[in-house]
Amino acid sequence: MLMAVLLMASCLNSNNGDSGTYYSDTAIIDFTLGTLNKYVHTTSSTGADSVYKEKITGSNYKLSIDQENHRIFNADSLPIGTDVEHVVGSVSSLNNGVVFYKSLISDSLFLFSSEDSLDYSTPRSFRVFSSDGSTYEEYTVQLNVHKEEGEQFVWTRHSNNDDIAALEAMKAVTIDDRLYVYGVKAGKTLGYTTTDGESWTPLTELDDENAYRNLFPLDGELFTLVNGDLARSEDGITWNVAMENVPIKQLIASSKIELYGLSEDGKIMVSRVGDPWEEDKLDEDASWLPTEEIVSVCLPVKMTYYTDYVIIAGISPEFVDIASVWRKIVEYDLQGLEDKWIYMSRSDNNRFALPQLKNPVMIAYDGSILAWGVKDGEFSPIYQSRDNGLIWKKQSTYNLPANFNISTLSFTAATDGSEIWLVSGESGEVWQGHLNRLTWKENK
Repeated sequence: MLMAVLLMASCLNSNNGDSGTYYSDTAIIDFTLGTLNKYVHTTSSTGADSVYKEKITGSNYKLSIDQENHRIFNADSLPIGTDVEHVVGSVSSLNNGVVFYKSLISDSLFLFSSEDSLDYSTPRSFRVFSSDGSTYEEYTVQLNVHKEEGEQFVWTRHSNNDDIAALEAMKAVTIDDRLYVYGVKAGKTLGYTTTDGESWTPLTELDDENAYRNLFPLDGELFTLVNGDLARSEDGITWNVAMENVPIKQLIASSKIELYGLSEDGKIMVSRVGDPWEEDKLDEDASWLPTEEIVSVCLPVKMTYYTDYVIIAGISPEFVDIASVWRKIVEYDLQGLEDKWIYMSRSDNNRFALPQLKNPVMIAYDGSILAWGVKDGEFSPIYQSRDNGLIWKKQSTYNLPANFNISTLSFTAATDGSEIWLVSGESGEVWQGHLNRLTWKENK
């Protein structure tokens, strides 16, 4: 093996026109994958299974080199179905070090070549010898491969909850990874919270049957209306009055720093908590605003700091079939600019307008907006908007669980960014779903 090292070093130095300088130190400084094969399983409309092969550019999946722990790995996992039993690649070393790989069945070492097709289904041991043959460094090379399809949406069912089943109507919000579900029972608003969908903690009862409708998160706290006062709570246990006798009849949305509500005369009002409520600006007639079945979301404007979209949608008496959708761009560092609400449902012949829905829910998920509800007594498809409220298309990626025993009168949904929570009154069912890729953790 020493002779092989010296011969290789001699050849390398000769090819490079080097005078024959040898070094006692070395390291692997680059490891790049070549073209890989990916095998994809499909099912035809007739139910027949088939498999086809795709080519993957391995260099798109950068291998990180941990020189301290002598580990080489890809933080961005290869797609599911990638063949890692037949992998070619190239290796660069410091000071013309000579690279060997270890057999999978013995301690034998083999000189590495970029033409070799190696099996990386288990971690492989590599050694790089210094050009003078006096020392070597050993590395473990591990190729990570996803075990599931990134674009697959998966539902998991939790245990039924009898307390939630007793709620006649409900609304859910999340703060960080905690889910809050509030609903009405016997004229009062009751609440429950969980982080895992199994263990639920009861919250303080609110003496207002509409408090659940007005529930919104803001800056890590819960806000709602209780008998005309704006109440706030950090945990759902202790509630305090933030503002008395507020001039709104219903809270309809929140951004990171503002609350929005409808006044008795149908205007949108805005308040930064602690500041007086003021009439917000619109680009169209206030009669077009939704007055029933109002839902909303807040999501960040891509590539822009300190700016969010706030979208509201609902039923307006001015429209027959389509929902009234409005959007506001909220700039937290205004610099003299004035934000206002923009009416989004511009065309009556828009084939992709959001329809009017009963008991609707709306969530921001994966950089888009999802909305669904009840239409003609049945659940509608899930509609997705990728342009922040203008175009809404039925989306096959997202579907309610096939065996979801859901009440069309009492259900709700919320998301923490990666997980979608779906809760049903009457049955008390609790479901948790996600796109696989949104839950993947970076390999380190």
